[in-house]
Amino acid sequence: MNEKHSVAEIQQAIKQGAITPEYKADTQRIVQALNRLRSTEIMSYLQYMQHQYMAVSLLSPGLKAEFEAHATQELDHANRLAERIQQLGGVPIYDPKEIAAKAANVGVAPEQGATLTEMVAEDLMLERQQIEVYTALIREVGDQDPVTRHVLIGILAETEKHASELADYLKRTADTLH
Repeated sequence: MNEKHSVAEIQQAIKQGAITPEYKADTQRIVQALNRLRSTEIMSYLQYMQHQYMAVSLLSPGLKAEFEAHATQELDHANRLAERIQQLGGVPIYDPKEIAAKAANVGVAPEQGATLTEMVAEDLMLERQQIEVYTALIREVGDQDPVTRHVLIGILAETEKHASELADYLKRTADTLH
């Protein structure tokens, strides 16, 4: 054992893990916010997978694949958030009822449109909602938690890309919305 550090200091370091005195955010608040976001990502995953199942591949094979690719990314977002929650000493929520409740609290519930265009519009609106939540949390975190900020910015960039792709699809099919 290193003579420079007392047993109490080492025990404190074990208890706090990556959280040092320079960490300025409220870990409990950050963990709660990340669990809320994780819930919306899981609900987004479910919505995209449902849309992927319902997309008739002969009518729109590209869209079916796009729904599946977006679903995979949503699940990756949820996993990245869970990893950060664990690093902060929190517990990623896993109870389906709690996930649904947290997502519903911020207005996210899976939707199932009758047409491909309706499904894409639902996905676009969900992505835009998530963009707002991620942007607000990034601003709130500021420089108090640089790692969480970095994780959130990475997910935000992918979420904006999804929204842009969905909007582009709807622009190409605008005549079907009338």
